Amino acid sequence: MKVFILLAVCALSSAYKITQLKVPLYADPRRAAELSCHFQMDDQKLHSVKWYRDMHEIFRYNPSQKPPIRLFNVTGIMVQGGECQAEWCLVRVMPPPVAARAAYSCEISTEGPKFQIARQTKHMTVVAMPERDPVIIGAPKLVKPGEQILLNCTSDYSLPPADINWYIDNELQKQEPWQRTEQSLPQAGGLRASWRVLRVPVPPAESGALRVRCEAALPVEPPVRRDDAVVLTLYSRTQLSKYVSNAGTNVDYEIKLSLVILWICIFITIGL
Repeated sequence: MKVFILLAVCALSSAYKITQLKVPLYADPRRAAELSCHFQMDDQKLHSVKWYRDMHEIFRYNPSQKPPIRLFNVTGIMVQGGECQAEWCLVRVMPPPVAARAAYSCEISTEGPKFQIARQTKHMTVVAMPERDPVIIGAPKLVKPGEQILLNCTSDYSLPPADINWYIDNELQKQEPWQRTEQSLPQAGGLRASWRVLRVPVPPAESGALRVRCEAALPVEPPVRRDDAVVLTLYSRTQLSKYVSNAGTNVDYEIKLSLVILWICIFITIGL
């Protein structure tokens, strides 16, 4: 008798269920996100399908009512629409232009008198990924020992805005008070670009090279990182003098060669 009752309860509990819930892990605030809920009713009759953002209802489908679909806009989100069939319901939402994480739940219920409920929840984070690597500006090809070099690193637009970190030969550089990360004005969807300067004290070495790397990191989970790097070549004063002297010699040679060719053309013209 007990076994029969247990089997009857299991059969009743498995008669309806949510088979698949699709919620994007990340949502771009510049375009709508699609959320879908697939369910199985078996011998039960569907009463309604409801979508929630956190604790707020944003969408309801009730096939016995006219119209069957109702939308509920709540603070920080706009519900663009949706559609439902016998075994699934889809809703389109425009995420807010704020880097935020929210829970989205699908709830199905059977007809009365019991109105039994099944519910599943997944989380979605509003993030706009950078499309390009950051860019380092101000890096000279040659540097002298003891010089002070100022570099700037600018990230691509993203949400949330990127944090900028500098590395010299893979060593993280401590941020000075006047070298904090700055941000641009917000663009469409709340996206911002970031930039930060770095003062590079060139060591008093005779020669060598420094590898300077800029990293733009989005503070999300899992983290998103993109970077750019430059190599600064160190030349001593003697090497710089030789470089300038050789460059000057090449220029003098080219000038003299041009003058010779010019005189030859003049003599040929006069002779004609």
